[in-house]
Amino acid sequence: MARTDPAQTVTELPEVAEPGQVAPKDARELSRVFFQQLAVLEEGTPEYQYARNTLIEMNMSLVRFAA
Repeated sequence: MARTDPAQTVTELPEVAEPGQVAPKDARELSRVFFQQLAVLEEGTPEYQYARNTLIEMNMSLVRFAA
């Protein structure tokens, strides 16, 4: 029987009600979780879209700063 790599296991993502209001320090921590899940979620699924969109919204302050 094949083993499942724990790094490839999909876990439930935390719900972020107001991604644009997340403090930069908290966004960094949450981004790690969301990026890990993006790597294993199937593109096009609602879970993938939630992870992707939440990442974008949480990190808009970084994007504005870089621009």
